[in-house]
Amino acid sequence: MNELAIAIFGVLAIFVVLQTFYALAFIFCVNLPSSKTIKNEFLPKAAIILSLRGADPFLGDCMRSLLHQNYPLYSLHVVIDSPQDPAWNIVKKIIQSSRGKHVQVSSLIARYSTCSLKGSALVQAISTLDESYQVVAFIDADVIAHPNWLRELVAPLSDERIGATTGNRWYTSQTKQWGSLVRYLWNAIAVVFMCIHKAPWGGSMAMRLSVLRRSHLLEIWKKSMSVDTPVRQALQAMGLKVKFVPTVIMLNREECNLAQCLRFIKRQLLVTRLYNPQWSLVVSQVFISTSAVVMIMAIMLMALTSGKIDSAIKIGAGFICYVLVMIVQLIFVERVVWRVIQGQGELATQFSALMMLKILIAIPLTQFVYAVTVVSAMLMRKVEWRGITYQIKGPWNIRLIEYQPYQFSSQSVGANISLS
Repeated sequence: MNELAIAIFGVLAIFVVLQTFYALAFIFCVNLPSSKTIKNEFLPKAAIILSLRGADPFLGDCMRSLLHQNYPLYSLHVVIDSPQDPAWNIVKKIIQSSRGKHVQVSSLIARYSTCSLKGSALVQAISTLDESYQVVAFIDADVIAHPNWLRELVAPLSDERIGATTGNRWYTSQTKQWGSLVRYLWNAIAVVFMCIHKAPWGGSMAMRLSVLRRSHLLEIWKKSMSVDTPVRQALQAMGLKVKFVPTVIMLNREECNLAQCLRFIKRQLLVTRLYNPQWSLVVSQVFISTSAVVMIMAIMLMALTSGKIDSAIKIGAGFICYVLVMIVQLIFVERVVWRVIQGQGELATQFSALMMLKILIAIPLTQFVYAVTVVSAMLMRKVEWRGITYQIKGPWNIRLIEYQPYQFSSQSVGANISLS
C-alpha cells in the first residue's frame, strides 16, 4: 500500500511541477513591459461591438465604461437579441443619461441557425462597418472596461505581425457561494493555460478589420459555436499571432451557485473540445491528476479501515501538502493579477483566514468538478445558453433548435448573480 501511495504521489509531484512551470510562465508574461504609448493622432478609428441577450447584472456599468473610453475616435455598436429583450431599457437609459453620440443600437436581424446568437450578432455588426474603421474590439456585458481599455487593446496592433490582442476575465475570490469559488479556481487555471497557449478570449479582444475580413472569420462564425476559440487557428494560417495584453485582464464580480458553475464550465469545455487543438492535453492532465487524487483518498480510507493509522496520517499529510502547494501557486498568480487590476482603479483584496480554509476545501472539489465537466463536455450533443438550445453534430455542424426572445429571470434587477 505504501509503495502504491508513493508512486501516486510521484504522479502528483510531476503534475505540481508542470503547474508550477505554467504559473511561473504566466507571472513572467504578466510582468513583461507593456506596449509603448501611442499618440492620439496615430490611433486608428475603432469600433467596439457588444452583443446582448438578457440584462447582465453589471450591464449599466459596462455601458457607462464603454461610452467614456480614453480614445480619440471610436464608436460603440450594440446588438440586442430582440426588441423584447430586457437589456433595451438599461441601454436606452444609459445612453440618455450619458448623452452618448458615438453609439449605435440595433436588434439582431440576421439570426443564423448554424451558429451561436453571438456569432450572428458580431457578423451583423461588422458587416455594417465602412472602410473608415481600421480596428474592431469585442467586449462582453460582464466586463467593466477601465478608461484605457480600448487604447491598451489597440496599441499592440501597430505591429503587423500581431493579428489579435486579448485579455481575459478574472473572477473575484471574495465570495460566499461555493459555486463562485469553484468557478474562480477553475478560471484561474484556465487563464494561465490560455495565456501560455495564446488562446484569445472574446470578452476582451481586438483585431484589425482588414485582418478579420481576410481571415474569413465572418464565414467561420456563421457555422461555429464559438467566436474566440477559432481565431487563433485562422490567424496562424495567415502567419499572424495572438498577443496577450495583461492590462486588459478584467475583474468580474458576478456570483453563481454550484449548478450555474457546472453549466458554465461545461460550455467552456465544449468549445475547447470542438475548436482547441490542445483539447487532448486538457483531458490527459485532468484525468491523470484526478485519478491520482481519487486513488490517494481511497488508499487513505483503506488504511483507516484496516487500523493502519500511521499510514493514513502520512498519506493525509502528503495530500494536504499537495493542496498547500497549489494554494501557494494560486496566491502568487493572484498577487500578480491584482497588481494589474489595482492599476485599473480597483481596490485590492486579500485572502482572509476563513477564505483560505474554504479554498483548502474547494481545491479538491474543483478537481472533481473539472473531471466531471470534461466527461460531460465529451458526451454533450446539445448545449443550452440563456434559454436557447443548440444541437452539436460537429465543430462546423451547429443547429439552433428553437429560438425565443429572452425571458425575464426571477432574480432582482440589482442582484450580482450571473445569468445562466
